[in-house]
Formats: sequence, structure tokens, C-alpha cells
Amino acid sequence: MRFNPVIKYKLEELNFLLSKGEGAQLDFKQGITSQKKIARTIAAFANNRGGKLLIGVRDNGQLIGCDVEEEMFMVYEAAEHFCEPPIDIYFSVYETEEGLSVLEVEIKNSLRKPHFALDDQDDWQLYIRSNDKTMVATKNMQKILGSEDKRNSSSEKFDSKEQYVLDYLKQYEFITPKLLTQKLNISLQRANIMLVKLTQSGLLIYHKDGRGDHYSLR
Repeated sequence: MRFNPVIKYKLEELNFLLSKGEGAQLDFKQGITSQKKIARTIAAFANNRGGKLLIGVRDNGQLIGCDVEEEMFMVYEAAEHFCEPPIDIYFSVYETEEGLSVLEVEIKNSLRKPHFALDDQDDWQLYIRSNDKTMVATKNMQKILGSEDKRNSSSEKFDSKEQYVLDYLKQYEFITPKLLTQKLNISLQRANIMLVKLTQSGLLIYHKDGRGDHYSLR
């Protein structure tokens, strides 16, 4: 099988991605050792807002390079045979002055969601991305992703303050209820109600970790 990736020699974009570090839409991989495991991340990106894999990169952002043809084959097979429905992927290759090749795999926000991938017991599971982790979706999130009506929700149904949240999250990774109270000069209770409404509409994802309760665009 032959692939024809876009070759990129200007490394400004690569350096920008490396500076961002891993997150909801970016994952670093030294190499792909399991098609089943990488399929989960591919499905999670497709179920969210899309994302990119950088293969040939350590977790700390150090470039080590990779065998591009081998990695493209592994990723293609994962997206085609270990995701249901299959997911379209797009390849680019960064060539460094040191002769290292870094494979970029772009997964777009899918119009065919929800996508499933196999777990360790070979059961189909729905995966989502939470910060820099790929995880099985909660039952509530499965309902949101599986609802055609909610998936087609339009921002026109929301008031100006709710629209502000959506516009803010197009620029920033997440928002907290407390930050929203400061931005819009509203009560914490109203901020929580707004964020829950947008989450139930299928537009946001709720997270809870060391940073507390926060929300990102789906």
C-alpha cells in the first residue's frame, strides 16, 4: 500500500504544535505499536472537535523521528478496520534539518459520529478526549453523541451570553464556571446553569480533574 503525504519543510508549524504540548486535540507518539489502541485515540478525536497525532515525538516534545511508511500503514489500518464507522485521516510529514521525519495525522471533527473502537475485551466502546487523555465516554455523553437532534443544534438557539461561551471556547481550551462569572458579571449559579445547558445540547464536554470543574468544546 502506497501513501502520498504532504511533505512540509517549514518547521514553524511543527514547533508551534510542540510548544502547545499534548491536550484535547493533540497527542504525541514515539511510534504505533498497537492498531487497536491508537484506534481509540483516533475515534476520540473524531467524536470531539478533531485532533492531530504527531508520531516520532516523545511525551516531552523531543523529536526522535519515525519510519513514515510503517506508521502510516499502522494508522490507516487502525482508522479503517478498528474504528466503527471507519474514519478519514490525512497525512503530512515534517522533514527536519537533522534528517528526522515526523508524521502528522489529522483527524477532523466527524459528521458521522459517534465512532466506536475496540477495548481490551474486544467490545465496541465510545471514546472521547478529556484534556490529554483518551477515555470511554459516560452514558450521558453517549446519549449526547448519539442524538441526531442534539448533534445538529444551532448556536442561533442560544442567547448572547451563551453565544459568548461558544465564541470564547473557539479561542481557549476550556472555561470554568468561576471564570464565566467574571467574564459576564453573572452569578455562579447562572454560570453553572448556562454551562450545563450547553453540555446537554451536545456542544460542550464536562471535565473534572486537578483544575476542578471545567468545560471545553466538543
